[in-house]
Amino acid sequence: MSARLAKLSTANSYKLIFCENGLQLIDSGARCVLIIDIGGLAEDEFEQIAQLQEDDSVFIIAYDREMDGARIKYFRELGCDMVLKRNKLLKNLDTILQKIINAD
Repeated sequence: MSARLAKLSTANSYKLIFCENGLQLIDSGARCVLIIDIGGLAEDEFEQIAQLQEDDSVFIIAYDREMDGARIKYFRELGCDMVLKRNKLLKNLDTILQKIINAD
């Protein structure tokens, strides 16, 4: 997925960051889409999502292999802009990113 994001990042005005093994704090300023594998996060890292959401230039997409209504609600309340199953994210990544970019 990282290579696919790098290609999409060069074609758009957003910086795309893929967090597979832990949450990466980012420099504010540049508009970016942060894609987080929440299955790879430790419980204490979930709080960092709320801190990242305070920055208006960051759009957060969280995903995991398995997702139910309670988990979706939990991560939305933490501050994720989108919460998806992994397969749905992979299948629709180009479309999702275009919607985010065109919303500006």
